[in-house]
Amino acid sequence: MSGTNMLSIPYGDRHITAKLPERTRIVRSTVRTMSPLPDPAKAVRDALENPISHEPLSRLVGPKSRVTIGFDDPIGFAPTQKQPDFRGVAIKVILEELNRHGVDPLNIRIVCAVGLHRKWTTRELGTLVGEDLAYKLGPSRLFNHDAENPDGLVCLGETKRGQEVEVSRLVMESDQFIYVSNPWSPFNGGWKSAVVGLSSYRSIRHHHRPFPKASGKSTMDPKRSAFPKLLNEMGDVIERELAAKGRRFFIVEAAMNNAVPQELVHVVAGHPPETHVKTLEVLQTQHVVNVRGQSDVVVYGMGNNRDPYSKFSTINPILVRNLGMSYSFGLFQNVPLVREGGIAILVHPCLPQFDDTKYPSYVEMFDKLLPRMQDPFELWDLYAEEYAHRPEYIHTYRYGYGFHGVHPLILYGQGAYGFRYLGRVFLAGAMDSAAVGLLGFEPFRTVEDAVDEAERSLGKDCTVAYPAMEESFICNVE
Repeated sequence: MSGTNMLSIPYGDRHITAKLPERTRIVRSTVRTMSPLPDPAKAVRDALENPISHEPLSRLVGPKSRVTIGFDDPIGFAPTQKQPDFRGVAIKVILEELNRHGVDPLNIRIVCAVGLHRKWTTRELGTLVGEDLAYKLGPSRLFNHDAENPDGLVCLGETKRGQEVEVSRLVMESDQFIYVSNPWSPFNGGWKSAVVGLSSYRSIRHHHRPFPKASGKSTMDPKRSAFPKLLNEMGDVIERELAAKGRRFFIVEAAMNNAVPQELVHVVAGHPPETHVKTLEVLQTQHVVNVRGQSDVVVYGMGNNRDPYSKFSTINPILVRNLGMSYSFGLFQNVPLVREGGIAILVHPCLPQFDDTKYPSYVEMFDKLLPRMQDPFELWDLYAEEYAHRPEYIHTYRYGYGFHGVHPLILYGQGAYGFRYLGRVFLAGAMDSAAVGLLGFEPFRTVEDAVDEAERSLGKDCTVAYPAMEESFICNVE
């Protein structure tokens, strides 16, 4: 490299200073930050009484109503948000409104929609709903969804594509189900809240497995991706079954601005599809940056703060792979920031460390499967059903705060398209070359060494880009 830019790049739990070529295009968010709502509680209350395509809450409940409130788990919101957490604000307002309408507090349940994520302790849930409320309610009224409790699930049938829809019985048997959603990206929110967060492996396997023929449309691109279409079809099945009971799913959905920490700018409530459209409009204006043209090489700094799956724990190598391929390379609309056949340089130490209490099947996959096999499609075909049904993993998921047994296979598979699309994937700053190799990355000691190799591979005049992300944003590449 001749002329250089000195940049401070996110690197795990800290930053490192690295030299990038002088020609490097630095991509920053230039989006105007929306002003925060002055009174979040009032915004929730107004949304409850003025919902979109739905009856207001006051007409949905009464003294004899059995009500369940669902909410996104800690993984559901990846960036840092200004406290108090929106989920806690909304739940407290809903409880106040239910009380005002005469609902017996003993007929109210609050469920954290974990899907196949790990369950959360009362103290961890307290960081979302408030510690006082968490301990006041106790485990019989505030609890985690259990995707492995056969008595707590109901299969509603199949979509037109033959995909099974299995959800918590609470969705179907409550007189009113209210969901509090705080999507940080277009990947989250809408029907995903129920058909993933309150579902089971039987349903989730249909849309979370690696697809060899995937077109590569980013799940951050709701207009092009097949992912939200599949979820909406599952939502249609829930809606049909609820309609037969004279009921309708009710969602309260928020969006944040791009400040650091993020602030509440939008609250709507009502029927999931129409409500989510409004939320997507705000997310698009606040968290999507228009970028002209692709680059041959893109350098992605990866701070552990941007990894949603290691909340209240420690990042591990499989999570690093997902952070790189899904939440760095995968943060795009239209086409990736790096061109097809180009090189992605991920920056992270990638230590071979695991919290074996919370990630037991991750440990086994890393130690026993990846040394023998790294093809995500073959791994899924051979081991998904086994890992999903292994008694010890079911036990730790249900009772030991461990991720579902199949979860590492899901995350490992989500990098499949990126590896097919890119020419090479480097990991700069690697502290353990053997661990990095098991993830499919080429290890480099420094960012400068990785850039030098990229220039040898693609030419000294190859174009280089660096998205400067302290918090995540999505590149809409024209």
